[in-house]
Amino acid sequence: MPKISKPLTTTEVKSYKAESKMYKKPDGKGLWLVVKPNGTKSWRFDFRYGNKNLSMSFGIYPEVGLKEAREKREEAREQLSKNNNPISIKRIKKASESLTLQNVIEEWLELRKRSTSEATITQNERIIKNITNWLGTVAIKDIKRTDIIFALEKMQNRGVVESAHRLLSLINKIYMYAVTKEYVEHNIIADIDKSSVLVPNKKDNHLPALTNPKDIRQLLLDINSIGEKLKSDISTIFIFKLIPYVFVRSENIRLMCWDDLNLEKGIWEIPKEKMKMKVDFVCPLPFQAVNILKQIEPYSKHRSKFVFPSPYKNDRGVSGATLSDTLNKLGYQNKHSFHGFRSMFSTIAHELYKEHGFHSDIIESCLAHKEKNKIKAAYNRESKFKYFEEKKELIQWWADWLDQIKKSI
Repeated sequence: MPKISKPLTTTEVKSYKAESKMYKKPDGKGLWLVVKPNGTKSWRFDFRYGNKNLSMSFGIYPEVGLKEAREKREEAREQLSKNNNPISIKRIKKASESLTLQNVIEEWLELRKRSTSEATITQNERIIKNITNWLGTVAIKDIKRTDIIFALEKMQNRGVVESAHRLLSLINKIYMYAVTKEYVEHNIIADIDKSSVLVPNKKDNHLPALTNPKDIRQLLLDINSIGEKLKSDISTIFIFKLIPYVFVRSENIRLMCWDDLNLEKGIWEIPKEKMKMKVDFVCPLPFQAVNILKQIEPYSKHRSKFVFPSPYKNDRGVSGATLSDTLNKLGYQNKHSFHGFRSMFSTIAHELYKEHGFHSDIIESCLAHKEKNKIKAAYNRESKFKYFEEKKELIQWWADWLDQIKKSI
């Protein structure tokens, strides 16, 4: 039967003096007070793990007293009961204490890249910068709710309410990840009352869009005047020239790359990583769109992989905020959103189906929408060239229709 050590007392720990050789005094359950010849006293915990005898330090006395040393021992014994090596747990805990918010965000984004489109990741990074620009280097364990709230209020005061709501949602997911990984013990975002911090997000699921031909004509005329009226950069000018003809999502046109284009064949291939539905998509380009792309080619192809590079950095596309702001400055706030170009095509194409002769499946395919009928979808497998010829003809009809109403009085 193993000998049971008599627990140490605080008086005993304090009274032990240095000797010519190191010696140790047991407190029981693997905890020892080690006294060195130089007078230093330290706490050591001996245990077995993986059929090996191991030891770990609990710190120097008196910085770590008897009570604290025993608490550390019990924590280690609890880890052992779960078949965890307390040395590894201690190392992970120490590393997590120095983890900054930026470190955790980068780790979370890397994980997200496996299942999220490049466009969405880029958009997330842009929104998250609103908080990492001043909290990124702070250890995540030291960040308070008030720090997060301050960042949200700053955004709200700038008028970007929608982005503030999205930031709160993203940072909540990041903290949930941090809790799961035991980088922090508690999700401080869960304690934030959203209604007390942010004004309601007025964004409607049905984003504003013009569908009356007269209004569409005026919009096209206003788009042609962006360079003169707003002094916009060339990338923004040409995005707005092109978007009515191709009506893709904001991130797709902002991050359009030269490598994805074949102007001779009039094809724009968008890989699934950049698509919302995670399916490869081929967008037929009407000749009007090809002409616009050939016009900007001399300005951007030699300096960026992006067709529409940011005016500030060639390694990124124009920001989504720039496109929204441009429409607002043109006078279309709450009248027509950038997403509205998709609704505009869908509405007109469905209303005038007798003119072009293509049914709803072709129209939805032009919008890269998935088949909603699960049974039908199961037997009609997706292909990026599915309905290609029909889509090409319909999109050319649409481009011609736009040019026709632009010239009408």
